[in-house]
Amino acid sequence: MIENLFEYELGERKIFRDMSILSPHYVPQELPHRDNEIRDVTKIIAPALRNEKPSNLFIYGGPGTGKTCIVKYVIRKLGEFLRNPERNLEDILIKIVYMNCKIRNSKYQVLLKTLEDDALNDERLKSTPLEGRPEKSLKGMDPADLYDRLFNVIQNNGMNLIITLDEIDMVKKGLNDLMYILTRINDELSSGHVSIIGISNDRRVKSRLDPRSKSTLCEEEMIFPHYNAIQLRTILRQRIEHGFQPDTIDDSAIKRIAAFAAQDGDARYALKLLQKAGEIAQNECKPKVELDDVGMARDLVEKDIMTESIALLPEHQQIVIYSIANLALKGGLYQRLSGIGTGDLLTGEVYEAYEANCKALNKNPRTMRQFSEYLNELEMSGLIAMRLSGKGIRGTTRLIRLGYPPDEIIQIVRRSLGLESS
Repeated sequence: MIENLFEYELGERKIFRDMSILSPHYVPQELPHRDNEIRDVTKIIAPALRNEKPSNLFIYGGPGTGKTCIVKYVIRKLGEFLRNPERNLEDILIKIVYMNCKIRNSKYQVLLKTLEDDALNDERLKSTPLEGRPEKSLKGMDPADLYDRLFNVIQNNGMNLIITLDEIDMVKKGLNDLMYILTRINDELSSGHVSIIGISNDRRVKSRLDPRSKSTLCEEEMIFPHYNAIQLRTILRQRIEHGFQPDTIDDSAIKRIAAFAAQDGDARYALKLLQKAGEIAQNECKPKVELDDVGMARDLVEKDIMTESIALLPEHQQIVIYSIANLALKGGLYQRLSGIGTGDLLTGEVYEAYEANCKALNKNPRTMRQFSEYLNELEMSGLIAMRLSGKGIRGTTRLIRLGYPPDEIIQIVRRSLGLESS
């Protein structure tokens, strides 16, 4: 029996055909319900095919609205177009660098990733950023030197460079300087161009830019709408066709997944539910995914999303969410004053709890202004909800409410930061 373990496991894989197709990072050959957005992105990038500078583009929309997928799709189509020998585009040099700013979240890291990217280090180029660097790395170089190398590789090659900054709002250090130098470099270049595609869930990212940076962008903007339940069903069926074995999911289960995900119009959430439901059915040796599998999957996915969201937060934001959760368990001042168990907390009492927890961790608490920005970011991630206070409270303050059970949040943060419950 033991020697046949893997044979048995392979034989039991009856639900899935190719799980990679269910990944939100997978870009299908066709993208349903986004024709207009595909055309608009294409029109903005197309001037590069005439050796003209494309406009800078900022794309906004909620999670799972197809922003990244559409940009990657258009980039793929552009590559196919350029490689077509019938087009006679040998004199056009377009290079595209993509990065996720959750990982590269500073001016320096963005510049470094751009210069070390394979696209700019193609051996067929006249010059590359890594020339003269036997270690094949530019780490440790001064930002001014990085800029000079970027300028030289674009100038010497007559390159049209498009830099795609996904989740650009995550660049916390040097965003103004980054936008300024990537746009003003075009004033110095006599050959080639640099354009930016910024992708973000948060339309407030522009408000963080100073007037100098805003004036150099001259950008186009697009806002991606949420998917509705019917559109999500189309997306799910497209992935199921290639990712699942035939006849392994009930149509009622597909409709239930789409209905759950349509509450936020989030295709990523729909795909996570689909995969998790498939895993549940497969682990239980069921012949197909049914309604009850979707219900179980929803509970598990919600917990996974919460855990991932909190674990990836910067340290001080974790302390803030921990402080909110602790207060929520005890019942905040607002609840005691109003006598109504609303779950709402006053901003001031949360800040006091945050300061106390910082002291317990031997951390210096951030200012009230920084704390307020942390609250905004926690709200953007869906971990809390906020509203302005109404009658019954002197002055105007924001009331804070958790989006997930406080005891679960406390457990996650305590594992991450070693906080002791107060």
